[in-house]
Amino acid sequence: MIEVALSAQVLIWLVVIGLFLATGQASLFHPAIVYLTFHGLVFVLRPILVHNFSFDSNWEYMRFKPTDENFIRTLMVTSVAMICFVTACTWKGWTRTVFLTKGFPTFSLMEQRALVVTTLLLLPLAAYSIYATRNGIKGERVNGIYILTQSTGYINEAQHFIMPILCAWMVVTRFHWLNLFPTLIYITYRAWFGWSRWTILLFMLMVTLTYCWYHGKKWIPAWSVIVAIPILILFNILGHNRDILKNVFLGEEVQVVRYDTTMTPEEKLKLQLDTQDYANFDYLSYVVSVVPERTGTYSFGAQYLQLFTEPIPRILWKGKPVGAPVKTISLGAYGNFVGLTVSLPGDGWISGGWVGVVLTLSLAGTLLGWAHRKFWTHSDHRMGCLLYFVALAMVPQWYRDGGISISKFLLFTVTPVIIWTILNWLLGQRFVPGHSIILQPGSKVRVIKPEQPLAVN
Repeated sequence: MIEVALSAQVLIWLVVIGLFLATGQASLFHPAIVYLTFHGLVFVLRPILVHNFSFDSNWEYMRFKPTDENFIRTLMVTSVAMICFVTACTWKGWTRTVFLTKGFPTFSLMEQRALVVTTLLLLPLAAYSIYATRNGIKGERVNGIYILTQSTGYINEAQHFIMPILCAWMVVTRFHWLNLFPTLIYITYRAWFGWSRWTILLFMLMVTLTYCWYHGKKWIPAWSVIVAIPILILFNILGHNRDILKNVFLGEEVQVVRYDTTMTPEEKLKLQLDTQDYANFDYLSYVVSVVPERTGTYSFGAQYLQLFTEPIPRILWKGKPVGAPVKTISLGAYGNFVGLTVSLPGDGWISGGWVGVVLTLSLAGTLLGWAHRKFWTHSDHRMGCLLYFVALAMVPQWYRDGGISISKFLLFTVTPVIIWTILNWLLGQRFVPGHSIILQPGSKVRVIKPEQPLAVN
């Protein structure tokens, strides 16, 4: 039965892709494209590998093994989630997908100066964040949640300002080749740091979106796939050894994946790919299996109350609740779920089973569809487009994590664009209150334009 379910999973995914492409709405800038890619990787390809090659490292880590029934039900949950998301996103985001501006976007000298000021304001904060986390982030695990004990997330995460700042400078300088140097420095630092590998992939997605918009392209050029290959290789290497670059720089022994000469090709594949990378299907199987059969209830969306407590630093509120302030279920009570993510479909399932999946994914699709429509109807608004690209580049993290984590990532990635926009307004020409006239009811106002003066030779 699992083989049949896996075949159906592939077929449903391909049908949804075909129907979506048939709408004429598809482009690199559509959130549904990002979700379909995410779904294909973690909910179509991953379960095939798990079943056919006996990937079990995550089952052993969680101290859990799904039954065939739970395995199939997890596949069904992901398919329902995909259909709800793509349908809502396409419906709400339906628009005319045509770039309103012909030619390359340009930025005035005033706007360039505003970007310089923005960079000078935020770069010291990012530098201090890098310095503060140079030896790691000190904290402790409480009920499977890592909390900071001697710092605050506002300091630790400020280094993520660098991503949108680099992206903004690329646009302003017309993607000059000199941008390669700060980009390589940033990627090297992230690789050296080892953790938060997602910043490398999502930064490249952010740059790709901006590049395609700048050049008026709906899809990435074929040659750009070559650039993605070393990035994906680096991502995989860091997954096996987070400190590999530190080991190289310090001259220490580098731990790598070693293959035994007696291993079969299947065993080598398992050793290479049976990791926590793209393993959301494994985690979701656990979630679907324990909620509500073992928890006895759902969360009914209580996890989102954390939006009100999360902004307050723990160093200022010693008694701050760990996670959501109101807890109805604990996933860690039935296995080892430390450091794992539930995904957006899993978050919907935790909230209310099938109803929760439909509502959560439909609401998420509607929100992102609205943003997509706003982008195309204002594709000539440079600041608005950059804000959209920065946010859209972060949504894979939302699809993977579920819950409120996306709000924390967006805080540090959209802030530079917002500050740059405000400075553009402050430093540039703007309307200010002059004087007001009270008109009597029935008065008519005629708007006139001064006559153009004659040209004099």
